[in-house]
Amino acid sequence: MRNVRNDIYTIYKGKEYEVGAMNPDIVSLRSYDPSDVSDGFSLYKGVVYIKRVHRSELEEIYSITTYAEYEGIKFQAIKEDGDKILLSGVIGDYRVFESLGMKMVDKGVYEKWVDKSDVTRIYEEKEPL
Repeated sequence: MRNVRNDIYTIYKGKEYEVGAMNPDIVSLRSYDPSDVSDGFSLYKGVVYIKRVHRSELEEIYSITTYAEYEGIKFQAIKEDGDKILLSGVIGDYRVFESLGMKMVDKGVYEKWVDKSDVTRIYEEKEPL
C-alpha cells in the first residue's frame, strides 16, 4: 500500500506534486525525486526538491484526504507504520471513540493505532480547490 496522503497536490507537466506555499500567482511544488532537478527543481535543506511556478502552468490543484473504515466507522488515516495505521476521529460521539479504545490527543480529537488487517477499507477522497 502507498503512504497515507493528507495534503494539497497539483498536476504540473503531467506529473503529480505536493503543493507547498501558494498565493494567487505563484505555487511552490515539492518533490522527493532527484530526477526532477532536470526540470528546474532545486534541493532545499537537503530534504526536498522545490520549484516555484506560475499558477497558470498547473493543470489542477486539489486536496487529498485518506480515510479508513474501522468497526464500521469512517476515520481519517493519519500515518502508516509497517502493518499499523493511525486513525483519527474528530466528528462524532466521544463515547464511541472511547469504546473503541481511542485516546483523546487534543480537545475533541481521538486517535488510535490499529492493525491494517482490522481495517475494512482504506481510500482517498479528492476535492478540487
